[in-house]
Amino acid sequence: MQTEFFDIIPVSVIDIAPQQKRQKQKDNNNFHYKKSSRDSYSPFPDEVSNLCFQYFLKDSINIFDCFAGWGDRSLKAKEWNKNYIGYDSSEESIRIANEKGCKNILANSLTAEIPNHDGLITCPPYWNLEKYKGNGIDKEKTWDNFKSQYKKILNRCWSKAEINSTYCILVGEWRKNHIFYDLEYETRKIFKELGATFFDQIIISRKKISKIKVMLPQAKRLGYSVRVHETLLIYKKMESI
Repeated sequence: MQTEFFDIIPVSVIDIAPQQKRQKQKDNNNFHYKKSSRDSYSPFPDEVSNLCFQYFLKDSINIFDCFAGWGDRSLKAKEWNKNYIGYDSSEESIRIANEKGCKNILANSLTAEIPNHDGLITCPPYWNLEKYKGNGIDKEKTWDNFKSQYKKILNRCWSKAEINSTYCILVGEWRKNHIFYDLEYETRKIFKELGATFFDQIIISRKKISKIKVMLPQAKRLGYSVRVHETLLIYKKMESI
């Protein structure tokens, strides 16, 4: 009996390898950019992209990405023979993506026309955690304003999603200046209001690459945990009954 090849095993927790190991081959091909429009470049993990395209988006044909970034997901979509359209409001992000061979589009998902699609893969900006060049929602002055604009974008995307579409969204929660920002919770709340079917979730463990020893003393002193994971949320748009 022939055994199916599993590029990524679909388990509930995935450990991400240290970035320097994952990036070695990409560095040789000039895919990695040490200089970017934010303080440190954090590419979308290959492990997560492969998981999405091999399992959750395997039946999707037309993929949309409302926060396309530097083209990591665009390249993976091409590898998996998917039609991909990615919008980003940062000219520098578009330039870097284009240098990799990606044809991402300079467009703001708040105002540009959203294409019809049957799949979505994205990672939203984490508001004040990282800063990008451009006029994206990371520039909003308050957390409430950011959440409002983020909700508008997801609502606009969902309105153009076909029945049986699958959405893969990588989100995380973080602290800055001792304030906890619950983006995962906000994302869950938005999709619940949209009537989406919650299909699956995968914990993306970054404990191997997070600077736990550096962060631990402050966490112990202040009495909270060190954030070392993100969550891949999977939703489906089912026909209303």
